[in-house]
Amino acid sequence: MAKKNRPINPIILRPGENIGSASAENDDEFLFDCFLYHPAVIQCSNPRSPTMILSGRTGAGKTAVIRHLEKQMDHSVLVDPSEMAMNYISNSDIFRFLDAIGADLDILFQSLWKHVLCLEFIRLRFNISDEADSKNVFSRIWNQFSRDKRKESALEYLKEWEGKFWITMDQNIREIAEKVESQVEAELSADIHKFKSRGQYHKQLSSEKKTELVARARRIINPDLLIDLNKIIGMLQEVSSDGQFTFFILLDKLDENWVTADVRFKLIRALIESLKTFRKIHCLKILVALRSDVLERVVQETEDISFQREKYEEYFLPLRWQEDQLKKLIQNRIRKLFARQYTGKDVLFEDVFTPKIGNKDTFSYLIDRTLMRPRDIISFVNECLKQGSNTHEVTVKNVHQAEKEYSRVRRQALIDEWKSTYPTLDKCIDLLAQAGHEVLTISDLLSENRLEELALAIGAADKIEYDPLHSVAVKSLEQGDGYSNLAREVASILYTVGAVSLKLRPDERHFYSHIDSPVIEPALITEAVKIKVHPMLHATLNITDKRRTH
Repeated sequence: MAKKNRPINPIILRPGENIGSASAENDDEFLFDCFLYHPAVIQCSNPRSPTMILSGRTGAGKTAVIRHLEKQMDHSVLVDPSEMAMNYISNSDIFRFLDAIGADLDILFQSLWKHVLCLEFIRLRFNISDEADSKNVFSRIWNQFSRDKRKESALEYLKEWEGKFWITMDQNIREIAEKVESQVEAELSADIHKFKSRGQYHKQLSSEKKTELVARARRIINPDLLIDLNKIIGMLQEVSSDGQFTFFILLDKLDENWVTADVRFKLIRALIESLKTFRKIHCLKILVALRSDVLERVVQETEDISFQREKYEEYFLPLRWQEDQLKKLIQNRIRKLFARQYTGKDVLFEDVFTPKIGNKDTFSYLIDRTLMRPRDIISFVNECLKQGSNTHEVTVKNVHQAEKEYSRVRRQALIDEWKSTYPTLDKCIDLLAQAGHEVLTISDLLSENRLEELALAIGAADKIEYDPLHSVAVKSLEQGDGYSNLAREVASILYTVGAVSLKLRPDERHFYSHIDSPVIEPALITEAVKIKVHPMLHATLNITDKRRTH
């Protein structure tokens, strides 16, 4: 309804009211009733679509899609990685020793994923709830394939789990890990004992000795583990070829602390490698929610050049939003919020907010200060409703008051979101505050010794986990002949996280990582490139000068 047609008893913005939580995990009141059928949902629910990994930044709606599918699909299971006992591996002296000497654990990690996903599918497909069900299903598989000599080894593998298809994932993983542990310990017991008793034993080993130990470990952790599992996946397709139902295995929260950081990215890489094999099972849809920054870290952490993003492009579906989609999402939530107070016509965004901020449509003004994600716009709208409490309308003044708090929260959220990939991002954002202007160049970053101070703050300190800026800062300090390489690296990182946009050439528009290419390499950032601070950070960085020229 338009403002001039408001009822005699206008709406009142009551204290504490909001349009739901910015976090899908805590948004039951609004998430399902106001769910917006983004085109990505169709691909994620289609068993014929190659999509297996729903990627996107924090707050893009990945968890919302996963929760929606879990609720809507009759034959689905949500796998919680915190229940998978993967920390057993990261805490194992034996596996830590193998990692320390450079043994490739990727085959073991892939076999763990394939094993777990096979058993989850068997449990889901045959509705297994106890040991008797488990043995009956194994008998069915055995009777169908026992005459096929090519499947003999795969059947023997399954026979070990004949009565265990119903047990929990953590038990499954622990049993596999313990079996490999005992075999490795029998083969390398003397060296493992020295590793346990001497903290730096692996660093004292010669390269020849390490090569010998790795070769001996490979006799146990070898591709045969995967061959049998691949055969089992093929058998599961044959016993499920009736196609009566589609079964969904959903994985989320891989960015959380379900396992220690030193193995998390290797495990995620192994999961990505494993997924394509399950495309053989036509009635199974595996969908993994994966944060964009986590994927970036997986690529950076991977030394094996065979792991390339391009090989998996068809399996990835980036979750991106348009302004009209986000407007519908907000309209749905406002409609639900005020439906509890009023009857009759729907209450819409335009009935609650002032129509314009300056000469700009209010919703567009809000959207310009987001990274085009549901979480951002929900948070901003909620803060505006808070500022407009006990009134009939969110005014221009309310929006500007809300923007101060929203901008502060966005800055901290960026730092938290990317800290596993760029642990010194806070210092890079501080650089923008020191410059104090909306539009900058590399020369601006280099002026007034700002880059030298940044190089000292990062390079002179101990390296924080994985920090790509540390080595660049150290090199800048050692060379002492300018900091242009560090400036380009900083600009590239600020672009990747969404803190700035980049205009590479005078005849081009500004590029944004959440809309355009997610990464612009430092080598492409010349001194002529224009760097524009994203409007969402203006309030918290006290940036007001939008007219500065260079």
